[in-house]
Amino acid sequence: MTNIIACIDGASYSQSVADLSVWTAKTLSAPLTLLHVLDKSDREIAIELSGNIGLGSREHLLQELVELDEKRAKVALRHGKALLNELEAKALESGFTDLHKLQKHGDLLETLLDMEKDIRVLVIGKSGELNQSNTKAVGSQLESVVRTIKSHILVATGDFAAPQNYLLAFDGSEVSQKLVEKAINTPLLKGLTCHLVMVEDSDEKATAFASAAEKLRTHGVNVVEASLTGDVHRAILDYQQYHQLGMIVMGAYGHSKLRQFFVGSNTTKIIIESNVPLLLIR
Repeated sequence: MTNIIACIDGASYSQSVADLSVWTAKTLSAPLTLLHVLDKSDREIAIELSGNIGLGSREHLLQELVELDEKRAKVALRHGKALLNELEAKALESGFTDLHKLQKHGDLLETLLDMEKDIRVLVIGKSGELNQSNTKAVGSQLESVVRTIKSHILVATGDFAAPQNYLLAFDGSEVSQKLVEKAINTPLLKGLTCHLVMVEDSDEKATAFASAAEKLRTHGVNVVEASLTGDVHRAILDYQQYHQLGMIVMGAYGHSKLRQFFVGSNTTKIIIESNVPLLLIR
């Protein structure tokens, strides 16, 4: 059975990830797995032991480092278990019980690839422990995950509230028209008002935009249309904030100025500055 997988790592976004994933699991009537991956590379200590120091002293220091690493690993393991238990308890308090905890050693991306066939929706914070003090940072793990994992991805960006509506970013391309079709067929968006938004329209794009809005309405979606001007990411974020929309929906990545990912892209800027979750649709 496919699961909702929530990536938990102890960063400040962990509670937001858990809340978002519980809402997702309830909405989709799917089981939820809280996943905590212990990445050894995050704990490794880089230290230079070469030079004129004696062989015996080097061996002694290396042994101390090994022991220290083992202690750090045990502490990290206990911390991860405590975090999972805490988030599980809060989920149970909310009435959700179809929940599992999983703790693994290794690399996050490799772990997710091993689990990919069982992932329905992946929920992850916009940054991890290393960047949790910087609210304007996007984690390198997120970039790797979005580029690789083929399931829908929800990015937690802050405190979560169940959305009543969402912004669907449209640019008139064939890919974005497919995005509209996928949004129609995504149960996660059922019953929510769609604000279909396009930035810097042209006559050709306006026709595609009107067609996309009509297609959404034909499938029973309540649609609000908005054609905006200005910088793509700024226009989208300003519109979302002004209308207090609960989620932003975009394609995961591509080549147009709206769909590029992590190369000076608008998607990156939106993730950095958004205060609501982003649903990146495959």
